Amino acid sequence: MKAIATLLVCLLPVAGFAQERCAHSQPQQLVLDTAGAKRVMFDIGPHRLRLQGSSGGDHRIAGRACASSEGDLARMSVTQELRGDTLHVKLQREDRRGLSLGDRYAYLTLEGTVPEDVLVQLRVGSGDAWLDGAASASADVGSGDVDVRGIRGLLTAKVGSGDAALHDVGALNVLSLGSGDIEASQVRGDAEVGSIGSGDFSLRGAAGNVDIGSIGSGDATLEDVTGNVVVGSIGSGDLDVRNVRGTLTVRSKGSGDVDHRDVAGAIDIPRKR
Repeated sequence: MKAIATLLVCLLPVAGFAQERCAHSQPQQLVLDTAGAKRVMFDIGPHRLRLQGSSGGDHRIAGRACASSEGDLARMSVTQELRGDTLHVKLQREDRRGLSLGDRYAYLTLEGTVPEDVLVQLRVGSGDAWLDGAASASADVGSGDVDVRGIRGLLTAKVGSGDAALHDVGALNVLSLGSGDIEASQVRGDAEVGSIGSGDFSLRGAAGNVDIGSIGSGDATLEDVTGNVVVGSIGSGDLDVRNVRGTLTVRSKGSGDVDHRDVAGAIDIPRKR
């Protein structure tokens, strides 16, 4: 079953966006058709979206399209399509062909609610996204920014050169971090990080174990960990560990530094060559 809905236009104002450049604007609203959906994926691209998890069956996103010209304004839209049990919501801007001169801009700024009992997936290019409250969530970030908090279950994240703030989650799985930054706090279970490139990763407060596969030239800071800390390898980057009730293990280390303080369990770190 597929259900495709196009953008609905309304005259509802959305507060909080008055300081943005917006020579031409159009208020917009999209009612989310979440019936039968177990997950909702938002393809945000270069736009801005703020979401709040809530109960009930009436969910929608509202806001406005802003552009430097009326022609650019008409090229923006929001669509939704149900594919199986996944509702895909796309914020999109039709690319303008040919040479574009001058200070042109066109973007969508929306906010709204999603069901609090579904998996919410955020795909962010160079835009910004906020999510507060969901059963579980994922964030795939390019060069943009995300702020995710209040996740009862697992939060999965992948960050390129962007920034992510992750707070109050049941468990955390960072697939990879490139040159960007991740600040995480209040993880109620385990935290796992696949790889850290040249970026910075910080975690304050984990009730379970923390496992980092590899650290390249970036830095990792871990504080207030109830379980064990295990790091597979460190290149030229640095690891700073404080207040760990369990053990600290680093399996291999290059030229980087490992600083630790207040580790209650055994410490196993390769000696410098």
